[in-house]
Amino acid sequence: MHPHTESEIRKSFINCSKGASQRINIPQEVLHTDWESQIFLGWYDPKSPRAGYVVAETENGLRGLVLEKSPQKATGGARMCQICLTLHPASGVSLVSIQRSKSAKDRYNTVGTYVCSDLACSDYTLGRRKPDGVRQMEETMGVEERAERTLANMRGLIQRVAEAMGR
Repeated sequence: MHPHTESEIRKSFINCSKGASQRINIPQEVLHTDWESQIFLGWYDPKSPRAGYVVAETENGLRGLVLEKSPQKATGGARMCQICLTLHPASGVSLVSIQRSKSAKDRYNTVGTYVCSDLACSDYTLGRRKPDGVRQMEETMGVEERAERTLANMRGLIQRVAEAMGR
C-alpha cells in the first residue's frame, strides 16, 4: 500500500455515514504502519472489539468497509479466512457482517464472510505470522502471487458491498 492520511482513511468508508466515519477509532499504530508491508489495512476498535475496519486500494481509489464481528465463538476444527485463505483453529476465524446500507435502520441488508479474527491477513499471506496448531495447505504460488490473491479477494468483497449500495 501507499501511505494515506487519517482524513483519506476516514473518507474511504463506503458503508457508513460521514458522521460515523469521523467517530471511527483509528489507532496510532494503524496510522503509523509500515505501509509498504501491508496488502490492506485491517483493525478492530480496542474500545469496541466487535467493530472492525478494512481499507484497501482499489481501481476506484481507497475504499473501506465497517465490519461487525459475530459474538458467537466458533468451536472445534479448522476454519479458513475467505480473504487470505489461511487455515486457523476455529477461534482464529470470525464471521463478520458488513452492512450494505448507510442507514442503521436497514440492519438486514448485510453481507457475511469469514475473516482472520485479528484481521492480520497481510501478515499471514506474507509469512510473517503462522496460526498455531493448524498445518497450512501446500501452495505452489509465490509470496507475491499470494499477496495479489489476498488483495483481489478483499477488492472483490468491497466491490460486492459497493454494487449492493449502487456505488
